[in-house]
Amino acid sequence: MTGNKLNLDHLKDTIQDANINFLLGSGLSMPHLQTLGNIEVLLTELEGRTDISDARKKVLYVALLKRFYEVVILKNLEVLEGTGDSEAVLAHYSQFLQLVNSILLNRKTSIISKQVNVYTTNVDVYLEKALDAVGLEYNDGFSGRLSPIFSLSNFRKSSFKKSLHFDNTSEIPVFNLLKLHGSLTWEIRGNIEDSEIYFSPNLDLVRKLQSADFSDIESAGEANDINALNSSIGNKRTTESIRQFEELYLQLPIVNPTKDKFRMTLLNRNYYELLRMYANGLEKENSVLFVMGFSFADEHIREVTLRAADSNPTLTIFVFAYSSKAKEEIEERLDIEHVKNSNIKVIGPSVTPGEEGEESADDFKYDLETINKMVFEKIFSSLNSKAS
Repeated sequence: MTGNKLNLDHLKDTIQDANINFLLGSGLSMPHLQTLGNIEVLLTELEGRTDISDARKKVLYVALLKRFYEVVILKNLEVLEGTGDSEAVLAHYSQFLQLVNSILLNRKTSIISKQVNVYTTNVDVYLEKALDAVGLEYNDGFSGRLSPIFSLSNFRKSSFKKSLHFDNTSEIPVFNLLKLHGSLTWEIRGNIEDSEIYFSPNLDLVRKLQSADFSDIESAGEANDINALNSSIGNKRTTESIRQFEELYLQLPIVNPTKDKFRMTLLNRNYYELLRMYANGLEKENSVLFVMGFSFADEHIREVTLRAADSNPTLTIFVFAYSSKAKEEIEERLDIEHVKNSNIKVIGPSVTPGEEGEESADDFKYDLETINKMVFEKIFSSLNSKAS
């Protein structure tokens, strides 16, 4: 199932009778938040460099973390406060959620649960903010009012609404929000042996980092290899400021962008439990997975996805690639030609061939605004017209 062509009829027929899953990556939060780019590659390469001293590695390591902090983590305060250029991205998330909710309400089947699993590697707060803004029912794993605590068991709940006059009961759509790489809304409290994840709606740890003065720490900027980074930082040495930044940064309950991802036992355990839930969701009969803004660079998620595609012939996976180049890279990572059940379709933008001597160009990019307009709006319109 390769090729660029978007078959809306196939999408609509699949979504009618399927258990719906989404896998969302950092590309959906652009342009307000940047993607990881090559930060993970650089951090992993840095760990293996034997020609750089440990003290120097620390300086370069913190410079890379500070870059990630500047372009992703800190900007979440703007999302909470509705400042900067976050509002446009938030509007696209809100529209996406409303469209999926409306599609669920207009599906012909009443047998399949109206729960939608939204798996994401994003640590940002866009989904929580959008779900609150549009007033949809969702489950982020937390329970409790004054001090909400995270538990994986909270994802096994459905929601029903009873009419006031006739006592009729009907299931309402619920979005299960499973943040595979942790979240800036999480805060780990307690000691190593006995710790819990609490909800932190004001992003207290991010604000703590923001309030400290780390202006003397250089950021990695746009350096694209370790040698260039090593040269750009100059002769900086490890300072108390660098040590303080690293200590505060590593308190964030998120999966760091390195192959050695885990600094916290609790975060490690939850990551693999959430990954197991992702695998279980894809193993259900007649399931569909929509992948958006995600490049499959994460080897754990890639392996789980491919294993599910091979073991479950009733699973269909649609991957929306941002560009034609991204489509090629994703197909290579997935080794698309050797997927046993041919049930992964990577959809890229249409391409206009260039004139003689010129390169071809994408007609558009599959960002969230475009996916809403070209895919979910049309599916909803088709279902809605038939329902009426």
